[in-house]
Amino acid sequence: MTNFLITMIGDKKRYNAFKQDMAALPPAYAKTLDALQRYIWNFAKNGAMLDPLEDILHMFQESAAEKVPVNQAVGDDPVVFAESIMAQYPDDLWLIKYRNQLREQVAEAERL
Repeated sequence: MTNFLITMIGDKKRYNAFKQDMAALPPAYAKTLDALQRYIWNFAKNGAMLDPLEDILHMFQESAAEKVPVNQAVGDDPVVFAESIMAQYPDDLWLIKYRNQLREQVAEAERL
């Protein structure tokens, strides 16, 4: 129980720091990161997507400092950008679990 509380408090502090850093971004970057966060959370397993969101935050901080327009930072399709980030964290996505489960079920059905 103690480890759970320590983890939960630590995660909350980390998330709050993330939100503060996100708010400090230029408006276009902050709004884009907020949209990406909402999209990515839909696929996260147990709220485990803070690592990739922090990676995006750091990339956005660097891009903003270099005056790179946000559309150049994410590319033409923000969904492709988000998917490429999430692909680096397959163990944190419930979607991967269900894709694999579907593949296994179809393979099992073929063996009948």
